[in-house]
Amino acid sequence: MSSKQSYSGNRIKTLAVYSLLCAFCIVCGYIEFLIPTAAIAPGVKLGISNSVALVLLIKGDIKGAFAVNITRILLSALLFGSPFSLLFSFCAGVISTVVCAVLIKMPKLSPIGVSVAGAVCHNTVQIAIASFIFGKGVWFYLPVLILSGVICGTAIGLLGIVLTEKIKSDF
Repeated sequence: MSSKQSYSGNRIKTLAVYSLLCAFCIVCGYIEFLIPTAAIAPGVKLGISNSVALVLLIKGDIKGAFAVNITRILLSALLFGSPFSLLFSFCAGVISTVVCAVLIKMPKLSPIGVSVAGAVCHNTVQIAIASFIFGKGVWFYLPVLILSGVICGTAIGLLGIVLTEKIKSDF
């Protein structure tokens, strides 16, 4: 097999793995969409699909984390969302992924800390966008979202660690 064929085969394998991970994320997102959280705190979600991006970041695949996250956000918005959800999710998702990609390289910060920072960043960006659209009054909700970001980010960080330990091979 020539090196060109090998490279092409690796690209196809990588694309297939990213596609499967993205499909998994979309299914997780849809399941979360079906869970009523408005009674607890409107807009709060666990963010199970973020565990996939976290695993990719832990494994050092920053491009993969961005590819899966951006694709997941776009497809989820097209399938289940609205232009507003795309605006909120895309901006917050990209910025929080950048934050996580930077923080994962810090040796003293655990994946749980990275996940919490990403969740809090995501929620803060969404509040900032909402304030441009709906006015400054939405900032009162930030403490609730920060608390949920810490709780959910911790859970997703733990899940990311467990998944990374279970996955022996690189993608």
